[in-house]
Amino acid sequence: MMQLPTSPLPGSGARYLLWYNGALTLIMTLAAWLMGLQGFQLPAAILWSAVAGQLLLTGLCTLFSAQLQSTTGMAFLVILLVSMFNLALYLFASGGHTNPVISLLLLPLALSAVSLRPWQTLLLALVVVLLYTLLTHYYQPLSQPDPGPVHHAGGHTADNHQGFMQLHLLGMWLTFAISALLICLLVIPLAGSVRQQQHLIARQREKMLQDEQLVALATFAASSAHKMGTPLSTLSVLVDDFRELVQGRPEWAQDRELMAQQIQLCKTILQEMMQRAEHLRHNVPQPIAVKALLQQVREQFNLLHPRFALKVMNPDIAGSVMADGTLEQALLNLLDNAVRAGDHCPVLRAMVEGAQLRLEIEDIGPGIPQRIQQQLGQPVVSSRKDGMGLGLFLSHATVERLGGTLSLHTREQSTEQDSQKPGTIIRVHLPLLGS
Repeated sequence: MMQLPTSPLPGSGARYLLWYNGALTLIMTLAAWLMGLQGFQLPAAILWSAVAGQLLLTGLCTLFSAQLQSTTGMAFLVILLVSMFNLALYLFASGGHTNPVISLLLLPLALSAVSLRPWQTLLLALVVVLLYTLLTHYYQPLSQPDPGPVHHAGGHTADNHQGFMQLHLLGMWLTFAISALLICLLVIPLAGSVRQQQHLIARQREKMLQDEQLVALATFAASSAHKMGTPLSTLSVLVDDFRELVQGRPEWAQDRELMAQQIQLCKTILQEMMQRAEHLRHNVPQPIAVKALLQQVREQFNLLHPRFALKVMNPDIAGSVMADGTLEQALLNLLDNAVRAGDHCPVLRAMVEGAQLRLEIEDIGPGIPQRIQQQLGQPVVSSRKDGMGLGLFLSHATVERLGGTLSLHTREQSTEQDSQKPGTIIRVHLPLLGS
């Protein structure tokens, strides 16, 4: 049985983490360079140590990107924490909470919210709040060189303060805009990857449950066939004993012969059921020529419904498809439903559509109700009061297991005689081998 992922982090999360660290390194470098151009006096050793640490982290993420694709969420948590401490050290040397770049502390929290577990995100939130609080009390303030002698009391000081505030506000706006852009470029695609992974997990879980139901039905069918073998053998012996009793009575002899044929047919059907159940449990599909498949379906249908002769349109299609013992039975189930719906012989059309084999079964019955079309693929789906509701489910499951699709459509009314019976078209698509 396939194991499902135990972490909500998708494999593509390593790529977004690498982009985040690279963008953070670039922003820290550019901000330090611009503040140096503006004449701010900064502790270069601490500042560039933080930039070097972030650059080293980005290089390690690039070097081990393949390993990060399959690692657990704990490694991502450690990387985010290291990047946050690098940024905090950088902010300590460049103004603390007065540095507009401090808004970038929220980016790791946004990445964690869509890629890590809730307790990991809460841990990062506590660290972010703690770092921000410490940076409001402990930091190296931004300062510029002395502008020189003041000719007018308070004039240059006010101008310098106003210029610093304008620069600070501009930096806050740029940092906010960059943060919004990075969230859009990193978080939105990452959230989409998470949703896609959850969708795939749901589909895999549904397929696993469907396979388990099929195996259970196959086991039940094999057990039932084995149990029915004993009474059929008893009936066969009794019918043989009747051979002497019906001598001289032709009408009785004919009935006895018909009973013997029907008992032998039941034995053959039960034997085929056991073989198909065994194939289903082992799940070993084999290639089969399309022409041979259509011929087998036509012969079996004519045996089940002697009143009709199935008409197959375009039966000489070249190519092969993957099939097991259940594909023929699935097509027979669909044809049998068509007969019961309209009490007319259905039409089976075969055609090649791209790299797929397309089979259409058309009847002139009352059509498929909308609720049945919406429940396709679920067990106990039937529009007949005497139906068990397994025919469509088994056919749909068989076709999907072989890589195909099954869909139901209402046939358009073509004549006035068909106005009360719109009919149904069942389309089956199967991939052709070698296409």
